[in-house]
Parts: sequence; structure tokens; C-alpha cells
Amino acid sequence: MTYLTVDAGTSSTKVCLFRQDGSLWLSRSASYPVDRPQPGWAEQDPRAWWQAASALCRALLVEAGNPPVRAVSLSGQAPLCVPLDRHGQPLRPAILWLDRRAAPQARWLQEHLGVEEAVHLSGNVLDPYFGGVKWLWFRREEPELYARTWKIAQAQTYLAWHLTGKAITDPSHAGMCSPCFNPQTRQWDERICELMELDVERLPEIHVSTEVIGEVTRRAAAETGLKTGTPVVCGGGDFACACLGAGALNPGQGALMLGTAGNLLVPALERTDPRLINTLHVTGERLSMGGVLAGEVITWVRGLFGNPSLETLEAEAARVPPGAEGLLFLPYLMGERTPVWDAQARGVYFGISSLHNRAHFYRAALEGVAFAFREITSIFTALGRPLHEVIILDGGARSRLWRQIFADVLGLPVRWRPTSPGTSHGAAFLAALAMADAPSRDALQRWLEPTLDAFPNQETQPVYAGRFAVYRQLYGRLKDLF
Repeated sequence: MTYLTVDAGTSSTKVCLFRQDGSLWLSRSASYPVDRPQPGWAEQDPRAWWQAASALCRALLVEAGNPPVRAVSLSGQAPLCVPLDRHGQPLRPAILWLDRRAAPQARWLQEHLGVEEAVHLSGNVLDPYFGGVKWLWFRREEPELYARTWKIAQAQTYLAWHLTGKAITDPSHAGMCSPCFNPQTRQWDERICELMELDVERLPEIHVSTEVIGEVTRRAAAETGLKTGTPVVCGGGDFACACLGAGALNPGQGALMLGTAGNLLVPALERTDPRLINTLHVTGERLSMGGVLAGEVITWVRGLFGNPSLETLEAEAARVPPGAEGLLFLPYLMGERTPVWDAQARGVYFGISSLHNRAHFYRAALEGVAFAFREITSIFTALGRPLHEVIILDGGARSRLWRQIFADVLGLPVRWRPTSPGTSHGAAFLAALAMADAPSRDALQRWLEPTLDAFPNQETQPVYAGRFAVYRQLYGRLKDLF
């Protein structure tokens, strides 16, 4: 028996098959673009997620010899605004998590709800990043489409509807849709939705991540190659599944995702801080994270120089001394989330001289993202949960140079599991829990492979400490000019 996972990410959809002992059998992905119709906007055709998922399922199952699938588990990017009609068809392109268009709606909520009240109710500030603020933009700016909307979905919701005919989500997703979700009741907040003139019945039902929410329908079976009646497990946000799949279960551990987005995730905090993103974990406890652009930054820098190979850029940047010979990068290319929460913030290269070439620009970008995360680790320390190690995952983790930069900048061991599929691993473990194949989350340890570790270089750390002191001043001095 196997578990099949489907993850609808920002740049690609991935489908994986896992054996019941947690080992990865097969994995395939299909990429698609992010559309940017206006500055600060980011959209995607939701149909691309299902087209990719169904085709990958068929191909993977044929390649594996059509093994029996114990359960399907789902994960996806968040928070989004994906309005669906009563036939489950998208009414417009998905508004993605990195979209910043809803700044006027965030200001309206600040005036009519108040930041303190929002933080008290949801744990989060009022920012265009969060799902509820995007929904308010949709409600106000496209009222005709809103009137035709059956459900406002997440990527996970859209996959679940195609597989089972049900529109669902889980608390890890719902918590990213502030201020519309109440983490105390773990339900949509009817009072807040009424203030925003959002109909609660247009939101997906919330189910726990380990719940079997339905079965593969006859239609979905024909499209995917799965058997009719195969159980479908709710799953969770890609970030939360990644934290679980990384094995970040104990105090002092953090999971660092380096996909299109960068997220540093720490579970089970006793207190939260509104400078962070706060939601619920797929395990039911609190989950807090700091988020900045990561892979998106690398894609942008490569594009500046004609898209040379990553191997070429890595080799060139490795020959540049730590600190990039005075070049600093502020990675706020589309505004920024944590810790500044400023939709108007912009990226900056600081200290450019005639000495600097593309290797310096690339290394400074790697270091700038790491500096952003160092600022975030200080918040966890202030909350009484200092990190002792970071488990790094996703595409950016394959960079040996970046892993060492993170170790040196954060002053922490950085651990990497080379063949771990991260998010999909966590989703598969949720399937094992749902099907009672794993007795508890402690059984996850048996699924995890050994790590390759990078340790802080004592000679490099003072260099980065000095550069970080300058980095921390950049935003404060420039924010009024953005």
C-alpha cells in the first residue's frame, strides 16, 4: 500500500508516492507561471493546478505499476483568493499570497476594526498578505463576480473539490486568512465577516488536517487513474506540512523553507508576536513563522544577468569573500511581510562600486535573505524560544553555499536531508495518522533520514555580525522614501 500526496505550490504542482514506511517511491512535478498584470499583483490560473495534478497522478501510477493507494493527502500554497462558482469553476485568476493589491482594504480594516483588536482576535496584523484582506478587495472591487461566488477557495480546497466534490480547508490554511478566522473557536469569525460584508457560507468548511474528508469520485478516478472510493485526507498548508515533514518537533528546532517564499517556522510557542505570521499547525498546536521572499529573489537576480545556470552563479559567488565586499541587499522586492509589514517597501542594493560584478550581486542576494531571517530569529528569542538548530528544505536548500551562509549568519547548525521531499513528506505522514497507520506524531522520527550539516564558521561570523548591523539600519532609514 502507498500514500499519494498532491501539493499545489506557487511555481509547480508536485505529486509523490510514498511507501507505508515513509520512504519516497516516486515524485514528479509540473511547473506553471505566475502572472503579474500590474505592479504588486500576482495571479495564477487555478485550472493549471488540477491539470498538472491529474496528469501527474496518471503518469506516476502507471510508472509505479498501479499500486494500491491507501489514501491521498493534500497541501498547497496560501493564503489565496480563489472564487469558485457552483460548478467548482474559477471565476477569475487566483490572487496569490504574494499579491499586495489589497493595501486600501487593509487601511479600511485598520480604521474600522483596529490593529489591536485584530491581533487580539486572530494573532495577526492587518496586511494585504492575509487571505481575509484579499477577500475584502474581491468583495469590494469585483462585486458582480462575488455575487456569483459559491466558495472562496484555497489551492487545497480546489484540489479537494476536484477529487471529492467537497469544498474544505483546515485550520492551518484558515489561520492565514486573518482577520476572518478565530483560532480560539477554530471556526470562521461571523462578527468579523459581517463587518466585512463577507458571507460565511461562501467560505469552505474547516476540517482537521488528519480527517478523511471524502473519497475519490468516479469522475476524479477517470481523470487521475486513482480508484473510485480512495480516501482523501484533508492535509494542510504547504508551510505547515513542510514543518512537520522536516521533523521540527522539539523546542529549539525551526524549519526553514527556501521555495519561492522563505518561511522560518517554529511550532508550539506559548506566546505569539504580531511581527510574525501566526496560525495553527496541522498537529493542532500553534505555529508561528517569519516569511520573506527567497527563491523569487534568486529567480529575479538570475534574470538580471541573462539567466546563467545556478551552478555557474554558485561557483562565482563562492569565490567572493563573505560580506560581498561591501555590497548589501534588502530583499523587499514586492513589499515585505515579517517583520516590517510594509506593502510599500522595496528592494535595495546598497554600497555598489565598480568593484562589484554579477558574482557579488548574487552573493549579496543570498546574504540579504539570510540577514532577513536573522532578524526574525531574534523575535523567537524574545518570545523565550531561542533556536538551537535549523532544518532547511525545498529547492534553495540544495545550494551548499546558501546553507553555509545561513549557518554563518544565524550562528546555528543548519541541517539538510538531501532526499527528503519536505512538504509532501509531511502530507504523507498526515495520511498515515488519518488511516491509523502511525500511532502518533512521534512515529515520524522513523520516517526521517540522517542530515547533512553545516556549522557556523567562527572566522566568518564576525564579518557577518558587522554587515548585519548595517543591514538592520537600511529599512528604517529608507522606509519614508519608498
